[in-house]
Amino acid sequence: MTHINDAAVREILRPHRDGGLISRLYATGEISPTTILTIGAVADKLHMDGRHAEFDRLTDVIDYAREAGERPPVKGWVTKL
Repeated sequence: MTHINDAAVREILRPHRDGGLISRLYATGEISPTTILTIGAVADKLHMDGRHAEFDRLTDVIDYAREAGERPPVKGWVTKL
């Protein structure tokens, strides 16, 4: 079980917004079937670049997304944070 909340997910994803799936999770809480793969690709690049702290944080978001499962945009996502 991951120990991050919705606000932490947004904070972690902020610098990695891509105009696509990561941005949708950041902005709306939506998790599509390929969101985890997209975040994983960014995490792998960070790992290869030696940015291990950022890699660890993104793997926390991956765990969060796995636990939450596929879901549509979350009503009040930004305001509930």
